[in-house]
Amino acid sequence: MSRTVVVLLAFAIIAIGAGESLLGQTQEKSKSADAKRQPALFSAGSMVGKTLYISGKGDYRPNAEFPEKVKNCLGEIKKTLKSAGLDMNNVVKSFVYLEDRDKYAEMNKYYAEFFPDAPPARTTLGVAQVPGDSRLEITCIAYSDLAEKKAIGTPPPGFPYSPGILAGDTLYVSGKGDQIPGGGHPATFDEQVRQAMRNVETTLKQAGLDFRNVVMSHVFLDKYENLDAANRVYNEFFEDGAEPACATVFVDWIPGGSHVEVTCIATTDLAARKIARPAGMNLGPSVGTVTASPAVWAGKTLYLSGVPGLKLTDGASAGDLAEQVHQMARNHISILETAGLALEDIVSGCVYLRDMNDYQPMNAVYRPYFSRGHAVRTCLMPNSGIEKNATRVQASFIAAQRR
Repeated sequence: MSRTVVVLLAFAIIAIGAGESLLGQTQEKSKSADAKRQPALFSAGSMVGKTLYISGKGDYRPNAEFPEKVKNCLGEIKKTLKSAGLDMNNVVKSFVYLEDRDKYAEMNKYYAEFFPDAPPARTTLGVAQVPGDSRLEITCIAYSDLAEKKAIGTPPPGFPYSPGILAGDTLYVSGKGDQIPGGGHPATFDEQVRQAMRNVETTLKQAGLDFRNVVMSHVFLDKYENLDAANRVYNEFFEDGAEPACATVFVDWIPGGSHVEVTCIATTDLAARKIARPAGMNLGPSVGTVTASPAVWAGKTLYLSGVPGLKLTDGASAGDLAEQVHQMARNHISILETAGLALEDIVSGCVYLRDMNDYQPMNAVYRPYFSRGHAVRTCLMPNSGIEKNATRVQASFIAAQRR
């Protein structure tokens, strides 16, 4: 499979609104026919209030040994943090996307060097491919006020992540597999999902919260055939009609021998948790996801579900890749408009592709829609073909009320 090289162009910090700044531009090295530079696809970092969102960083070292790749990913994150006047202590949540499952233990070793004390919450997934010549990609969220940052729970022995991090009124929960306390896994998949949810619940309770506080979750599965069961059990933990936003992602492998992993974001302010739901929009197994609210407010932050390029009124395929990206954009526009926002209010996003060969064609259609604001982005191919549907692109975003 061919790889697409992404070139990073660094720029100075530019103020773009009250309480928000853009930290460098990340852009493809390409020009239109009239030689004018196209708008940047996404920003290196975007700060909204006290929260800094950072784009996915690859290792950008095709010939380097693996330790250098991990260090370079985190070194790139460190540069963006420094541009915002922050450091690694401010990181509250990270996602690590790793192509080679045999490198998991080695990744932990070198990752730990960057977080010697109170490591952030973390979710690690085994994916088919990240863009370019990288072999892993890391993205993260940071919080500027260390006085409002609190670790929830104790890091598991030998693993450099905290079960949860409370930053202001937001709780970031690490990815939870189906491990039983003390070791082992439940025998059936239904019980594996329940165990993963109970593991999430443990961290919520330690922070004085419960599932009502969850505003966004990610459900990762390594078998498409498990979607219906995952949906059925996952829904046991939420009130009908009040589910959090959710991105359901099929990945090649999950660390620790689990077949399901769940991570979430919760708010401490239940009064500020509100659902945004366009009329007739359904998210559930018919479109390859667990049942979810299209978007959920937590104060002035809006978490949008992972939305595919399908017609969400009936789950029908939108056609080829270009039409699916158009449809995905229309879906998100509908959700944002219901919430009183627009595409330029997006501050962070993750794009999942069925085939990494679609990376450049997807970007060509994606750019006019999603490059209007100052969002950061992570893009990857999460699995090697385990999905059994027509979806070629899915994306999940975070938006913020700035006006």
